[in-house]
Amino acid sequence: MESTYLLVGQSAFLINEQIKTYQDKFKLDQFNIVKLDALETEIEVINQELQTVSFFSDLKMVVIEHLDGLTRYDDKVLSTFYKYLESPSSDIVLILTITELPKDHNLGSYLEKYTFIETIQSLEGETLISYIRESFHKDGYQIEDKSIQLIIERTQNDLFSIHQEISKIKMYAYDEKIVFVEDVDLLVTRNLEDNIFSFSTAYLKGNIKSYMQIYDDLVTNKMPTITIFNHLFNTMNLIMQTKDLMEQGLNQKTLAEQLGVSSGRAYHLMKEAKLQSKKDLETLIHGLAKLDVEIKSGMKDEKLGFELLLLRRLA
Repeated sequence: MESTYLLVGQSAFLINEQIKTYQDKFKLDQFNIVKLDALETEIEVINQELQTVSFFSDLKMVVIEHLDGLTRYDDKVLSTFYKYLESPSSDIVLILTITELPKDHNLGSYLEKYTFIETIQSLEGETLISYIRESFHKDGYQIEDKSIQLIIERTQNDLFSIHQEISKIKMYAYDEKIVFVEDVDLLVTRNLEDNIFSFSTAYLKGNIKSYMQIYDDLVTNKMPTITIFNHLFNTMNLIMQTKDLMEQGLNQKTLAEQLGVSSGRAYHLMKEAKLQSKKDLETLIHGLAKLDVEIKSGMKDEKLGFELLLLRRLA
């Protein structure tokens, strides 16, 4: 029986569901499960946990999420972890999660050689629609496709949120067992904090339909235009700084210290910086900086000026 599993995929929800499957398979309760985040946890703590047996059972499970966070270390620092992968403890079920195997770090080679790899496919497009439809149909509910589409849109495709909203909708429509689009519109609200981050990401990608829709939602929910503008401006600058620091060879830990952000935030900034060209970032930041001066000097109206800048991405 395997004792070290690597779950590879983008969906945190589906990965978590698979972890529950392993928990049931090995008949482990919560007292015998330890969860660590490699983005936030130092390697010494991880190594120590892998040397510690359970006090409550003959077997314990150690789950290490975001394993690619370990690529901030060199091979010398990771040598003890590598040795564990080569010769794992029979008293520990080790489950590792990652979005994709590292291609430019020896960690990827060790994972390929010494772990049982299971790819967790994300639910997207028609597959996700069918999944939600079946979630209702299995309990005798009827739901239109446009209602399903609205659930997906409002939850930003997040399966954790989708399951919470499905439970809420089922309770609301319990008597008639029919879900109307008006029900979804009433019950499923957008998370403003999540939306403002989604807004910045969509703007960077140039997905005008997506970011204008999110912008309208933010304004409808009474978020000031200047707050949205400042968040976008600050995000662009952080990504540019991240790109510069990465070019200087700084790793995730040092970069986080330089920028004054958490290790997890640094990870996402580095991921976004790799996708963006310096020239495009400079152009976007220049446009935002110019508008900032024009708004503060009274040359342009805050709301109108910002909306015109957003629409300019069409050009």
